[in-house]
Amino acid sequence: MKFGARLTILATVFLAMFGVVGIRLWFVQVAEGAQSAEIVEEQTWVQIRSEPARGDIFDRNGVMVVTSRFVPRLVVDRRFIDPGQKDALIQKLSGLLGVPAPDIEAGYEAAGLNGRFPVTQVSTDTAYRINEQLSALPGVSIEKLPQRVYLAGPTAAHVVGHLGLPDEADLEERPELDLNARIGKLGVERVYDELLQGTAGYSELRLNRQSEVLEESQPVNPIQGASLYLTIDLRLQEVVELALESGVFLANEVKDEDRANGQEVNHDAFRAAAVVLDVTNGEILALASVPDFDPSLFVGGVDAATFSALNDSKAFNNLVIAGLYPPASTFKAITYVAFQEENLPLPADLPQVNPADGLVHCNGTLRLPGFEEGSQQIFHDWYTGDKGWLNIHDAFEQSCNIFFWSIALGTWREYKLTDQESIIQSWARSLGFGERTGIDLTGEAGGIVPDRALFQEWKEFQLENPDAPARLEPSRLDLAEGPFLGGDLMNFAIGQGELTSTPLQVAQAYGMLVNGGHSFTPHVVSRAINRDSSVAYQNPSGLGEQVGLSPDVHSSLLSDMNRVVTSGTAAAAFRDFGSSIDRVGGKTGTGQTIANNDNHAWFVGAGPLDSPRWVVAVLIEEGGSGGRVAAPVARHIMQYLMGESPTPIVEGAAAD
Repeated sequence: MKFGARLTILATVFLAMFGVVGIRLWFVQVAEGAQSAEIVEEQTWVQIRSEPARGDIFDRNGVMVVTSRFVPRLVVDRRFIDPGQKDALIQKLSGLLGVPAPDIEAGYEAAGLNGRFPVTQVSTDTAYRINEQLSALPGVSIEKLPQRVYLAGPTAAHVVGHLGLPDEADLEERPELDLNARIGKLGVERVYDELLQGTAGYSELRLNRQSEVLEESQPVNPIQGASLYLTIDLRLQEVVELALESGVFLANEVKDEDRANGQEVNHDAFRAAAVVLDVTNGEILALASVPDFDPSLFVGGVDAATFSALNDSKAFNNLVIAGLYPPASTFKAITYVAFQEENLPLPADLPQVNPADGLVHCNGTLRLPGFEEGSQQIFHDWYTGDKGWLNIHDAFEQSCNIFFWSIALGTWREYKLTDQESIIQSWARSLGFGERTGIDLTGEAGGIVPDRALFQEWKEFQLENPDAPARLEPSRLDLAEGPFLGGDLMNFAIGQGELTSTPLQVAQAYGMLVNGGHSFTPHVVSRAINRDSSVAYQNPSGLGEQVGLSPDVHSSLLSDMNRVVTSGTAAAAFRDFGSSIDRVGGKTGTGQTIANNDNHAWFVGAGPLDSPRWVVAVLIEEGGSGGRVAAPVARHIMQYLMGESPTPIVEGAAAD
């Protein structure tokens, strides 16, 4: 056969084959297309989400503080419900669950046309009973819901936090949040929420138009969130919280005594704060704020009356990081260091000051004839009587205001209107005052370090906004040298005036002073571990840059802090401390407040002084004298830390 004939036959065969394929394609696309499209339209895939358990929370020793358990929950999915079934379903569920029908209907409408929503958690018995009736309850299912369990109750509540439903601010920040899933609202539950949440699971169902399941995909299981390991020692935390509550009780006992003796008392004490800080790396070993709350109240949603009562008492306020107070005489440690490191001058024209020998006569009153216009002329110390001529070490032990006023006065007269005028403020800022510490908790306050620049800023605002609340006395606004005066610096040097700080800032400052000047960032979480044991987060703890603290000043400060508890203002509170009394130290403080409020009681302690490891800061709001009320609380905590047997918290001496 010729080549041309063969080619013709081959072409004919190919044309026939392509014809058959083309006819089949036309049949599938045209003849069967309408029927296939109709089938597809009558079927759809839906996804069912399954909630992951939040990660567990452990203390520094591996003691479980928070976990999750699975409980049955009734869920309604509108995709499986015909509109005509709605009313009957709601009424039936209301009868089965004891939930008002309007509440179920509100959730039904809020879920939207193709939404699903939880109705309520149910008991195991109710879950079994409803499961038996699911065929008559379209769109209803019983699911396992992970529920938070706070094993420690209110202990460490301000560290742990609590859960709640997302609000508008949460959704604006994180649009991907599930409206029905609880998230962290406070404490580490909030700060580390994304690590704790885990990954949701899901299953997919193929449904026909009658919402009948035609096919189900292999489910993807949820993955539990990472577990947090706190720096908190739960046993120490319990000791601190009980001591703090005892301190509030002691403050009120003392107030009752004072009332009985005819002394003026404005309010009972009911708020307090304490923190124990590891000065080698910034770890928070304990953090307590009174009043507190029980995170368990929020697991299923707290009722309005309970929430209102907690809010009114300010139980959600973490006073350790958000309470702003004048640090009072605890701040004298900063003035003490600045005086020695910067060789600050004492005034040479006052009869009770001997600058050549570094002595000041602490006789209770400092008189300043010819002091600049607008400032005080006479300063009264906290004590009565005459403590004699004291050097810086004696003055720190006895908390002599006159000595520290004299430091500020000498600095003012020598350096007024120069950069050195704010040298004590510079030391305060280098030790963390006036700004947030950066702790991994929400709601931290920054505080105020007052100086000429800040007072000038206040003056300008006051002049531009005469109807706004005034920060400065009107008489200050016209002073030629500006609104910041020598008396302001004198108040600052003893931790009063416009200076404000949080208990954590005070603890951090002392931490840097006793560890030799090393900075650190306080934190309550050390790490987060995934379910596969991999590290999800590691806190970059450790010492940072060093403040210029000389070895001699460092050593003398530690020695003088010990003098405070052995022979100074806290000696009465520490009388029965134990054999390790020579290895601990501290400083008392009594913070003056606004009119009609009582003084705040402060104490800051540290130990062991031969190798400093921790600082304890205690504040009893409106608790009165630091030596009388706060020092006994701190002593009790420090006994535990030093391995002594903690003795009862009883009244110390009334000392600043």
